Amino acid sequence: MQGFTLSSGIGKIPNVEMFLGVERLSRNPLLLRGKCCKAIYSWGHKRYSKFSAYLARATGLPHIRLEDGFVCSFGRGGRHRKYSVVSDPVGIYYDSTCPSRLENILNGLDKCSWQLTDTVTKLEAKNLMQRLIDHRISKYNVRTDAVESANDESSFVLVVDQTVGDQSVSFGGMAAEDFASMLQQAVAEHGAEHVLVKVHPEVLAGRKQGYLSQFATELGVKLISDEISPHRLAQCKAAYVGTSLYGFELLLHKVPVVCFGQPFYASWGLTTDRKPVARRVVERDLLEVFAAAYLIYPTYIDPVSGCVCTLAEIIDHIVEQHRQLDRVGGDYRLLGITPWKKRYVDRYMMAAEYKHQYVSLKELTEVPDMAANENAPVMVWGCGEADSKSEQLLQQHQVARMEDGFVRSVGLGSNFTAPRSLVVDDLGIYFDATRPSRLEHLLQHRDCTAEETARAESLIGLLLENRISKYTSSDSGISDISFYAGKKVLLVIGQVEGDASLRYGTSSINSNYKLLEAVRSANPEALIVYKPHPDVVSGNRSDGIASYRDIATFCDHIEAGLSIEVTLNLCEQVHTMTSLAGLEALLCGKQVVTYGRPFYAGWGLTTDRCDFERRTRKRSLAELVYICYIEYPGYLDIESGEFTSVEKTIASLVVERQQQSGSITASGLKKYVNIVRNIRKGLTYAA
Repeated sequence: MQGFTLSSGIGKIPNVEMFLGVERLSRNPLLLRGKCCKAIYSWGHKRYSKFSAYLARATGLPHIRLEDGFVCSFGRGGRHRKYSVVSDPVGIYYDSTCPSRLENILNGLDKCSWQLTDTVTKLEAKNLMQRLIDHRISKYNVRTDAVESANDESSFVLVVDQTVGDQSVSFGGMAAEDFASMLQQAVAEHGAEHVLVKVHPEVLAGRKQGYLSQFATELGVKLISDEISPHRLAQCKAAYVGTSLYGFELLLHKVPVVCFGQPFYASWGLTTDRKPVARRVVERDLLEVFAAAYLIYPTYIDPVSGCVCTLAEIIDHIVEQHRQLDRVGGDYRLLGITPWKKRYVDRYMMAAEYKHQYVSLKELTEVPDMAANENAPVMVWGCGEADSKSEQLLQQHQVARMEDGFVRSVGLGSNFTAPRSLVVDDLGIYFDATRPSRLEHLLQHRDCTAEETARAESLIGLLLENRISKYTSSDSGISDISFYAGKKVLLVIGQVEGDASLRYGTSSINSNYKLLEAVRSANPEALIVYKPHPDVVSGNRSDGIASYRDIATFCDHIEAGLSIEVTLNLCEQVHTMTSLAGLEALLCGKQVVTYGRPFYAGWGLTTDRCDFERRTRKRSLAELVYICYIEYPGYLDIESGEFTSVEKTIASLVVERQQQSGSITASGLKKYVNIVRNIRKGLTYAA
């Protein structure tokens, strides 16, 4: 079935067809003459909605009004993905002049009304309502750092202002004089010194006009002039509202609410109503109204998968956005970020929420304001040479470092493939063993719950089942593996010459040649396979071995054809300096011998040729995986620009791999076609 709309804006909503349950949403009026049109859709009471209603009557089709749900997005504005939409064939929830589906649900007139008294539904509502409170989740979930409010909100009453032109005002029984009366009554009952007026965020941004700012100033009433969530004001002794959703969000916190208008949550016995709605004849408790408005009425869509989901899943998603916001944690000066990375670095660093500034080394040292402000944090990519000018200069600043995560992409970073995960480390960086990193700190001190380790164990199975590594191969088939038949193989992992993890994570054995020599010396009779790094096989970088004839006495086979995921399953042991492949080998249940100080060594899971003075805690594999793959990185969905989980990232990688063909180490024309495609994708990252 298809849907028809007069609105171009509705058609631009990502995943709109999933929200509406149609295969396609069209603006072609010829659709109205066929039998495949499900309904005519309009947005609330927009001007064109009257004509939409006329078309519906003329064609006999349902007219369905749409609006944002009550847990809508992470941030305001059209650039943010919608998490929920309500589709109402009766009216729309904020229009109290006529019934809506939400009102019918609460009045017991809808086919889903039975759920309100269902024990399972009420238990779910109770749990989800508490999660919204615990995680401070509201409709738009806007960042609220600095707030201006009273020192002791419990001695104040709150008056909630709204914006001029808001349809919920005009259709909810409110007018300008009602807002004035509301404020006057609050002042008369409690005194101006005990009243707070919350100004609407759109007014704060200068985009709209409110009703109460000037009047409150004349009365000597304090204004809250910052974006502030209802959770911050949950201690107010009462709230006076017109039709704002803020009133219901305060009800969740048990704040008494007086309604001067007719919002959807009024006249059910929860609020003190100045204008009761006569049609609302059933008394409902808070859980029932919550279940109707948040569980039954809206449709939720996962912004990453694009599939219908539950409020619980949306809460998880918002919690992850908040976690990543905290991970960034400030306004950085970004140093040394190459131009092609800037688009996705902006996304990872939540540039829409923070005030980041790209600077050069010269600006950092010579511009007076920058040079003088050593406390302003600086973000750099990875680590340069320890004795370089930039690294010496950074010793004078508060520095955080960024690097690729451990589930990165289908394709190589050296081919300009945009990463699906990055890490931000405020202490060091995971591959630098010369000093602590945030990852090392977590591994040394972070306790994992049973639920977290169970999730990690499931993740291990997911990684293995889908053959996911850092640079997941796009190969659809498997090359010849006859060499390995019936043999016990020691696999030596090659690395890129000059790699930062070798500079900062090795001692005497610091090259591929020395590694092979050491492995052969310790295992003179073993069958040794050397696997060069994919960047080396692709020709992008060197492994420091001039000719593979030079290592003929150290290894029996050079594996350049098979992917790392396949090769790990064909070997018995893995020997490495600092390669991430050592961790991937642990996931496969292989014995891993390390000759450097990689981040996953020193925790009792590997055989280590080096000492680890700082790493004294023993870790299980599940704990290691949870901290390294779930706690430490941030995962970003390329299409939506929203943070996501490692599990959903794996699902996206699997789809991407199926859509691509050829090896990640492709050469020639195909390699350069891929590079051009990747650069273009990086420059328009999540646009």
